[in-house]
Amino acid sequence: MNLKSQILLAWALCAGAFAQPSNSAPSAAAPLAKATLDKIASMTPLFDGKTLDGWISQTNAWIVKDGAMASTGAGRGVIYTRDDYSNFRLIFKMRHVSDQPDHQACVLIFCARPPEGQKGLDALGGIQFQVPNGGHWDYRPGHNNGGGSEFTKSEHRKFDVHEWSQVELLVNAETGTARMAVAQPVGTRAVEVLTFKDATAGRKGPIAWQMHNKGLFDEYKDVRIETEPKEERLITSE
Repeated sequence: MNLKSQILLAWALCAGAFAQPSNSAPSAAAPLAKATLDKIASMTPLFDGKTLDGWISQTNAWIVKDGAMASTGAGRGVIYTRDDYSNFRLIFKMRHVSDQPDHQACVLIFCARPPEGQKGLDALGGIQFQVPNGGHWDYRPGHNNGGGSEFTKSEHRKFDVHEWSQVELLVNAETGTARMAVAQPVGTRAVEVLTFKDATAGRKGPIAWQMHNKGLFDEYKDVRIETEPKEERLITSE
């Protein structure tokens, strides 16, 4: 091989070492560890996949469909747990099916339980986490706004609301804090999306799904809770 050939070969080898394929795809999300999956499976179910036992609907606009709690689009309102919760980890799967007009699916925490026989506060006066992409609202009396520094939204890729996501909420009423992590596709490692902190907001109360307005169709399934979690961390993001 002459000198010119050697130079051309060396150049080709170097170019190949540093070249990046133009159509390279991002690496797939890492799957959840078996220990995490076992931890989720050991949590207490809040929904049996067959009935709405354990839940109270303001508008009778929720049904069970294909193993999921599904809104019927009948009108604004919430469905909330019969029991109250203070410090807990909540993990569930959800998707936003369709809309007219559109609004993100909403989860409410730090809610005020309605007095017996009454409708109660709008959105139960709770703190709203919009799933899966992290919008938010503060429905407390005297607030009713998008909030300020109490909400912190993390940078993350935008999730497809029409696909199933797995959501983890870690909530502590004593400190008025809540953190949300989302995974898509389900079964992969989550990323933290939204945090909330306001000590004056924390209170023991029901957990609720909110149908923000008429015409929304959202679904929730595999809803599980761990009360008084010993680990103050988002287990699905590890």
